[in-house]
Parts: sequence; structure tokens; C-alpha cells
Amino acid sequence: MKKMALVTACAFALGGCAHMAAHHAQQSTVAAARVKQASLAVKQARAHGALWLATPHLLAVARKADAQGHYAQAIATANKVILQCRTAEKQAAANLHAKPYYPN
Repeated sequence: MKKMALVTACAFALGGCAHMAAHHAQQSTVAAARVKQASLAVKQARAHGALWLATPHLLAVARKADAQGHYAQAIATANKVILQCRTAEKQAAANLHAKPYYPN
């Protein structure tokens, strides 16, 4: 009877761990994809000459968080990087034909 209880307890424990491993595997895949998208966004913004100064640092933070297994932080930081790149490109496009203002 004790062996059966031990086997049942181990089965429940391993079953719970399997769910966690599957969840982390899914999160790590999403985090890796978002970090890759963020790095491509930085390359594209740099090619257009519209990269903000703090954006490469945030990309490094996202890569470090992904490498350390902090997937939620990596995804959030990568999303910030992508947003900053999009905003910087919009800003550069808006400032492309800007003229100086000289009040009378």
C-alpha cells in the first residue's frame, strides 16, 4: 500500500512538472521569435537612419532575459523595442520634409 501511494504521489508530481515544462517550452519559443523580430526591426531602423539611442540597449536586455530564462520579461522588452523602432521610423518620415520656422 505504501508503494502504491508513493508511485501515485510521484505520478502527480511528474505530471505537474510536465505541464510546467510544456508551458516554458511554449514561452521560450514565443520569446525567441519576438527577440528575433526585434533585432530585425532594429536592423531596419538603423538602415533607414531612424534608430533611437536607447533601443539597442533594450534589445540587449531582451536577449539577456531570454538567455536567462525570464521569458515574460524578454517578450515585454522585445515588444518595447519593436514599438520604439516603428515610432522612430514614423518620426523620421515625418521629419523628412520639415522646414525651419522663422517667426516674423
